[in-house]
Amino acid sequence: MSVQAAAESERSTAWLVARMDRLPVLGTHIVWVVLLTANLTIDYYDNALFAYVLPQIMADTGMDLAQVGVISSAFFVGMIFGAIIGGRLADRYGRRTVMVFATAVYSIGAIVTAMGSDFTTMFLARLFTGIGVQAATSVLLVYIAEMFPGKIRGRVVAIVTAAFAVVAPLVGYLAMVTIPNGGPGTWRMLFSWGGFGLVLIPFVLMLMPESVRWQASRGKIDQAFALLEKLEARAVASGKQLVEAKPMAESKVRELSLREIFRSPRIIRTIVVISLAYFGTTLGLYMVSNYQIYVLIDALGFDETKSYSWATLWGVIAIAAPFLALLVMDRFERRTLIFITSVLSAVPLIFFGISTSDWVIFVAGAFWGVFASVVVSAFYAYIPESMPTEARGLGSGIMISVGRSGGVVAGVLGAALYSGGGRATLMIVSAIAYVLFTVVLLFLGPRTTGRSLESVAAEEIGLKTEVNQVVVPE
Repeated sequence: MSVQAAAESERSTAWLVARMDRLPVLGTHIVWVVLLTANLTIDYYDNALFAYVLPQIMADTGMDLAQVGVISSAFFVGMIFGAIIGGRLADRYGRRTVMVFATAVYSIGAIVTAMGSDFTTMFLARLFTGIGVQAATSVLLVYIAEMFPGKIRGRVVAIVTAAFAVVAPLVGYLAMVTIPNGGPGTWRMLFSWGGFGLVLIPFVLMLMPESVRWQASRGKIDQAFALLEKLEARAVASGKQLVEAKPMAESKVRELSLREIFRSPRIIRTIVVISLAYFGTTLGLYMVSNYQIYVLIDALGFDETKSYSWATLWGVIAIAAPFLALLVMDRFERRTLIFITSVLSAVPLIFFGISTSDWVIFVAGAFWGVFASVVVSAFYAYIPESMPTEARGLGSGIMISVGRSGGVVAGVLGAALYSGGGRATLMIVSAIAYVLFTVVLLFLGPRTTGRSLESVAAEEIGLKTEVNQVVVPE
């Protein structure tokens, strides 16, 4: 090979991704993690807040329960569309661009919600907020998959999704402190804080570059290498050693069209298998979380104080979930971890459903909360890893959208199960959903942990691969 050919070869996508994956953890990565975590925190704050302020919204606006129920559902419908819309736009216009746009949408939606006084305004505000929240979340996960070294992708997701565990009890405490002591418009002030995402946007634009993998897939190889070389220079300047880059054969990471990707039987199978698994665990998650307080009050005869105290304690205990995820996320193959933690989520639900001991029920609820949170974190790492770069946004959006529909189904199905069979039926069916849908994933889902995203994509498309990768035990 001539000197010129060798130089051109080392400016290829194969070399780009190999050099990205060998990077050590830098201060730059930490800045990105902080911004991504802040974004997801605001996302979830808005999501969690509605249930706590629902009575005050009804009292302040004069809307009835049926109207508020429709408004609540509008948010989840928006999330289903947001995953697909955000994913498709991210494939076309870039990860950072769509993340910024989606952050603006959900922030403005939160502000309009705070200003709303009638059904139509509130409905549209919650619909667009849901679109923005899920578009931002989906693209955020894609960004992590593409911009962090393969050996730490899972742990980064665990750190970022710690926002879920922290925000849930925080919002509950905030509502408990402010609403009883505030005026009738206190809920508006709380919702307006969801507009803080607008403050994040300038920092994202200044400190978070566009995904190098996306740039390479769109032919912007020079811009991608310019960023890579800055990161490598920072690593060297900080005294960190760069290991030898070992790229795949260039033919294995060639650009793929959407048509080519979605004609691949393995890609279609992966989307179906992961979508159904995520749907099943989301169905189980929301059938329990939506009705757990009602079960404590109606089925077990607890008073409201005891029921809400238990729910708050479960939320505090669930803060352990991201620390557990941090320990296990990159140690086990993703599909295996999802199945094991789904089983560990299912077992306490059975005890929750059949036990008459307060102590057993409390411990069961606590264990379920921890392991169910790890399941969500594992899916958030796994979903974007399973798709080729050219379709990562859209493919991830489809899978997340199908999964989110489990939350929509859970409301109706959970009510029917409880009405027809009581506490035991609700909890046992939820446990079955966790296990039944993920056992197929265990055998048919792709291997992704510690592997180059390009090697996963090549395998899914059906190409032979010769890739240097970390071997993770099943």
